Amino acid sequence: MNDKIALYLVNGALGAGKTTLVDFLVQQPEFTGARVIENEFASESIDSCTLAQRVDEVATITGECICCSSGEELIDILHDFAISGRAPVIIESTGVANTLRVVEKLLAGDIFEQYDLKQSLYVVDGAEARVDGLAETLLAEAQAADTVLISKLDLLAENDRQQLIETLLQQGLTNVVNMDHGKFDLAQLDDKSQTLDYLLLHEPAENAAENTLSYSVVDVAGLAISAGKIEKIWVSLRDKYALRRMKGAVADGDEILHIEATPQQIRVTRGTTDEPLKLVVIGERAREITRAVIMKESGWWKV
Repeated sequence: MNDKIALYLVNGALGAGKTTLVDFLVQQPEFTGARVIENEFASESIDSCTLAQRVDEVATITGECICCSSGEELIDILHDFAISGRAPVIIESTGVANTLRVVEKLLAGDIFEQYDLKQSLYVVDGAEARVDGLAETLLAEAQAADTVLISKLDLLAENDRQQLIETLLQQGLTNVVNMDHGKFDLAQLDDKSQTLDYLLLHEPAENAAENTLSYSVVDVAGLAISAGKIEKIWVSLRDKYALRRMKGAVADGDEILHIEATPQQIRVTRGTTDEPLKLVVIGERAREITRAVIMKESGWWKV
């Protein structure tokens, strides 16, 4: 009898919809009592407060990518979780993580003595995927996963949607699943991961992305920023500072706005009152972005 703890890995590009997927999973009966380990490239987590409303235990590793770090913090958390209960554990990596390197860390820490790797999931942003398929680095990550989930297909025309899925299948991805705002049929998941076998046959790629990216966490409390203004700010910052991601929350009077932005799109939705009024930006020159920069871009003061 296998009494090991079920372990799931969730990876995907910046802004692809990983946290939305995790939020869906932890609400399903199969994941009752699930614990979540969230890895943030930035030094603060914007998403953990949302997940904390769904699960009893959320551990956050910030300021580094777990595939490039020593992995000691990740291993320690998993050992603590193994002591505290038998409910499933979900690891959500950063948007620049390498799945096979994460698995190497787990092997080195003897994690699979206590855990059974059920599935490695990779989220592809359907709105940003190229018509001719995934870029080389994203394709390598998708091929290492057991299941590839396609998000944001609602932003594509029907013909483009079908063409994208056909292209991904032609690129060698076998289990491609449509995902609607994090939701999909769990019956489409296999019960046993093949990622460990895949690791034995493939050398993990060098993670050059982390070395080229920086981040900044900007406090925007006290600044009134409307939805229209935040969209203009994002476009300007994206172009000036080569940004790959912006997420967080701003206030427009009594209304809290939640922001999720990638190079190709921005989504502004109604936020919750307990969201911290902060913006996390990730990109090549993100560390140059300060509160003063946001104030200038939003028109609070001019120089």
